[in-house]
Amino acid sequence: MMILMDKRRRKRMTAESSSTTDRAVSSSKSKFPKFRKVNLPFFKKNVQNNDLPSKETPLTFKQNLKEQRFAAAARQLITREERLFSVKNDGVGSSKRLLEEEEDDEEHLKKDFEDLLEEVWSTVKNSFKVQTEEEKEALTQAVLVIQQEDEQDRRWQGVSEKERPQWRPRCCRRTHDSRLQDMVEQRMDEAKPDSSVTIQSSIQKEIIGKGKQLKEDLLHVAKHVRSCYPGENVCQLYATLYHQAFSAKLSEIADYGLSDNDCKHVLQWVNIHYPSILGREEFTGLITYKEFETLLPENILESMEEQFLIQKENELQTWFQNILKQEKRDPELRDGCYFSTLAIDVIECIHGAVTSAQKVLGSRSKLERITEMIKGFLFDYQAFLENIAEDNQANTDAILKANLFCIRQFRESITKHQELFPAHIRTECMGLLNSIRENCHGYFTKPIHSFLKVKYAKLGTREWLKHSEDVCAELLDGVKDHISDLTKLDKTCLKDLLSQLHKEVLTEYVRKMMKRKIKLKDEKKQEQAAEALRDNSQKIHALFTDAGSNMDDLREILPKLADLLTLKDPQFITLDLVDLSRRYPDFSEAHVCAWLYLKSNLSTSDLKQIKKTFSDFREPDTQDTDDQDQDPLYSSRNFFSKVPVK
Repeated sequence: MMILMDKRRRKRMTAESSSTTDRAVSSSKSKFPKFRKVNLPFFKKNVQNNDLPSKETPLTFKQNLKEQRFAAAARQLITREERLFSVKNDGVGSSKRLLEEEEDDEEHLKKDFEDLLEEVWSTVKNSFKVQTEEEKEALTQAVLVIQQEDEQDRRWQGVSEKERPQWRPRCCRRTHDSRLQDMVEQRMDEAKPDSSVTIQSSIQKEIIGKGKQLKEDLLHVAKHVRSCYPGENVCQLYATLYHQAFSAKLSEIADYGLSDNDCKHVLQWVNIHYPSILGREEFTGLITYKEFETLLPENILESMEEQFLIQKENELQTWFQNILKQEKRDPELRDGCYFSTLAIDVIECIHGAVTSAQKVLGSRSKLERITEMIKGFLFDYQAFLENIAEDNQANTDAILKANLFCIRQFRESITKHQELFPAHIRTECMGLLNSIRENCHGYFTKPIHSFLKVKYAKLGTREWLKHSEDVCAELLDGVKDHISDLTKLDKTCLKDLLSQLHKEVLTEYVRKMMKRKIKLKDEKKQEQAAEALRDNSQKIHALFTDAGSNMDDLREILPKLADLLTLKDPQFITLDLVDLSRRYPDFSEAHVCAWLYLKSNLSTSDLKQIKKTFSDFREPDTQDTDDQDQDPLYSSRNFFSKVPVK
């Protein structure tokens, strides 16, 4: 009978203890008579509840839960948890009866925790519906619970598994992040293709739809959700999760193989649209997207970049071919000169291709492949103009005059846009353009030289020595007639052409003088020849410079050669020859022999010593940077390379 009464008394006391779990925990002294301080590092006898007004009746756990006061409810449970497990872990000295009474409390506490977290996760799940202040407060309360639970997990660290609650550690932060990841992936999977765009590609519509979903969700987080995470940058977390989800979707799309347009579209999202979304003003200071990895793995990205570059190269090649086809038509006259837009069109094509490719690829590292295509075009351009010149059609003259202006535009553009054309490409292109220009000049100058062939034949002969003024006058009259025929040519291009003709005429003049047709045996004839050279030089130079030639450096060549004829001392002759070779590095020993042949009164030993000394003191050609940048058309340093001698 006594045993039965004892059991009933325990049940009644247990029921009373259970009912207290539905009341707020006060800061009063524990009801347990043998409750004493334990060694758990986190336990506190007095649990303060600052959220509850001191003069009001405290809310119960279930009331707090119902009113979405999750943080207060969580603190009540944590206090119960600490009281319960401090008693359980008090040791043998504690009342066995009290421990038995707390067994049911543990199950109730576990159930209350589950109810609380169910509400918390439900609230977090509705994060993208949060807009009103009430909804924001509920989410804030849920976040505070997560933070409190994480703190409580840390306080239980170091306590053995037997002495701590079975639900510790609860790892709410990890669960929270995992649930957010599931939410983000679901929203991205369910994002609908954008039907408002006019593009036909289903892949592009799908990507645009997911991109818009990503942008709208992140804007919602920044506007409504961010403030619900005190002390945290939840925007960065969401951005990271969306980055991972979007990256996975793009990688999946890329694995199937893409058309050129779809490939370009994906690259645009990787390097243009996506960075522009994360770089919006609303995300300043909230999302550090530059810390993210690229949207696509390196191997996939490289494959797509290669596909894009090949497509861009093919596109440029097609444009170039169409431009050359159009060039066969009669050029237009503009301000009285033949004009072509070929150079402008080609440079604009390359500039446009490089600019768009830089945006699509996100860097300039691989753009050299595009700029290098100008070299291939210039080879085709050279062959095209050579065929035009060989065909010699009715409009050949007009086409070549128009393209001399194009060549000049190419040179100016390539020199000006150094950011577009690296140094080695500029050098190769300039070499090609020099060759193309020289060929075009040749089309106009070769007929002139053919006409002047008879006039040239008299140079360096006895007739020239006797009648140098007449021979020179005949030569220059023939030049004048042909210069007057060079019309409808851009002014700057005409100057280039006349400068080239000036150099070629003087080159032929010197070549004829070195043909060894006469010997000047005495000083009188040497003085006579020197005077003729100086006079002819002045007249030739005046004619061409008056017409527009810019080759002022050529005025010194014939006078310096003339001075060699009047010198008597072999040492002075040698000094002048060495000086001449320094001004014109291609002035060779063969040229020395050919010119001194005119001075036939030199002894064999003197001539041998002059050649030896000249060879010893002649310096190799060391072209400085300024000379390398100079247009070779206007350089006289290479003059004697155009004067072949035997």
